[in-house]
Amino acid sequence: MQYRLTSIPIREVLRYALGTKPPDPLPDAFLQQAQTACQKVLDCAQPRYHYQIDSVQPLLDSFLTGQDIRRHLSGCSDCVLLCATLGPQVDALIRRTQVCDMAQALWLDAAASAAIEEVCDGAQQQIALTLGKSLTTRFSCGYGDLPLIAQGDFLRVLDAGRRIGLTLSPSGMLIPIKSVTAVAGILPEGVVPNETALPCAICPRNNDCELRRKGVFCGKYSD
Repeated sequence: MQYRLTSIPIREVLRYALGTKPPDPLPDAFLQQAQTACQKVLDCAQPRYHYQIDSVQPLLDSFLTGQDIRRHLSGCSDCVLLCATLGPQVDALIRRTQVCDMAQALWLDAAASAAIEEVCDGAQQQIALTLGKSLTTRFSCGYGDLPLIAQGDFLRVLDAGRRIGLTLSPSGMLIPIKSVTAVAGILPEGVVPNETALPCAICPRNNDCELRRKGVFCGKYSD
């Protein structure tokens, strides 16, 4: 399914690029770099996503292993498996730019990272509207004790290669790189999603995280 990406949040781009909360007021040079990178990514991105609904328990019994994902999906009998990508053109743009201008490549990478999260956010909102249900926050491979190796099962179950051209490298990296796989629980009627909870509590680096010391975390930025 194609997704129409019309804008990329500038503050998210700055957070990815700077690794800390964006300064206030924003320096004009930072703002210009971020805006230029966003436009270049928007010009070449071909965002797509695919999802399916599955029962939670069979997935927990197969490849959604670990206690953290069990807690995340607690109370949900069904869930949404989601995969999304910006397409190979964005990866190619970043690689070409790295050859001649590493500084600009950093901004492009940050813009692309913010863009794929924006696609996932928008896709999740559309899915929730289609289902008429509330969803939990997304949970991806590598969060908590859900291993990265589960990516392969995500792609297999979703038929992601055929559906949106998303595959896995021999080293376990998603291709295209600016892609995401995730699961979100479908909440029972009347249960309100906790959208403000940060995932830091399940991270093994939560006591010595450099990002937390800077006042940010590796998920969505929040004031």
